[in-house]
Amino acid sequence: PQQNAFIESFNGSLRDELLNEEIFDTLDDARRKLALWRYDYNTVRTHSSLGNKTPAEARRTLEQFEGSAPGALAKPEADHYQNQTRRLSS
Repeated sequence: PQQNAFIESFNGSLRDELLNEEIFDTLDDARRKLALWRYDYNTVRTHSSLGNKTPAEARRTLEQFEGSAPGALAKPEADHYQNQTRRLSS
């Protein structure tokens, strides 16, 4: 039975695109590859559930509507991903 379609979709993508495709040599290597995949998934890639927009584009669209609740939206973490990627790759 399906418990939560959103997390099951995410887990399927993570498994198909990263876990089944990569060989991790060390824990740091796994962290670096996961950070890169997560950055791509949350920032670069379009999502059909967002009208084929990237999460960043969907957020900007929501913020443009008056009466939206921007405080309810998750804060973008692009800097966090970039800093983490730089730290892990050195």
